[in-house]
Formats: sequence, C-alpha cells, structure tokens
Amino acid sequence: MLTTEVTPELVEGGKRIFEANRLSLHPNRKTGKGIDDYFRKKYHYQTFDNEEFRKIVAYNIMENEHSRRKLPQGTRPNPQCYCKDGVLVGIDLLSGEFHVECEDINKAAAVYDDLFLYRGLDEEDLKNCFLVAEYIRLSEVLPLQKS
Repeated sequence: MLTTEVTPELVEGGKRIFEANRLSLHPNRKTGKGIDDYFRKKYHYQTFDNEEFRKIVAYNIMENEHSRRKLPQGTRPNPQCYCKDGVLVGIDLLSGEFHVECEDINKAAAVYDDLFLYRGLDEEDLKNCFLVAEYIRLSEVLPLQKS
C-alpha cells in the first residue's frame, strides 16, 4: 500500500522494476472467493455487518475504472465485510477487489499488502507499471502465501 507521497524518484524506480521483471511474470490472480477464503483462514476476524461500509466498498469498486473492469459483465460488487483488530476489510467475491481502512495506517497497510500479494496479478495488471512494481517490492519483503 502506497503510504508516502509519489515522487519522481519513486515513479522512476517503479519503471525500472517494471522493465526488469515484466517479461518474467505470468498471470496468477486469485478469485474473489479465493481471496476471501484466504483472509478468513489466516486472520482472526469478526464479520462486520454494516450496510454503510458495504456500500462504501461497492462504491469504490464501481467508481474506479480499473476495479470496475474486474467485475463480470452485468454484475455489481458482492462484498463480504470483516473487522480484524480495528481494521475494516471488504472483499468483493466477484471481482477480487478489496478495500481496507483503519485509523492506524500501519495496521491497514499490513493487511492490504498481504491481500495484494496473495491476490496476484492478471493479464491486464501485468501491463500496469505501478502494480507490477508494487507486487515485486512486496514479494521481496513479505513471505509469499500459497493457496
């Protein structure tokens, strides 16, 4: 999860990582159900049955063109929502997109980064310099979780 200001140096570093790795990567993106299963098996959580949060998760997917394209044609998000130690997590079962928020950005980033790395990248994602660079950076610092 990017938690710092985007600088020209960060952009250039991301481009270098992308160019160095883009040909060696292959699509490995998990399904929304797979990501949800992973989260529920790995973390101690409570179901967060809050309609407002569910709407926020769905809205964020629908308003983000990249996320919206991950939905099957003609469907709307179907998020499952959880709370893990004050971190709110919404995982869409259809698109595999997720939303993480917490007052403590470090707690949110830890969950977000884990889910991002586990989810992997699809063919479209592999064309995105930022997503590839973030995936490579995280794979170097976090243990890769197997399904």
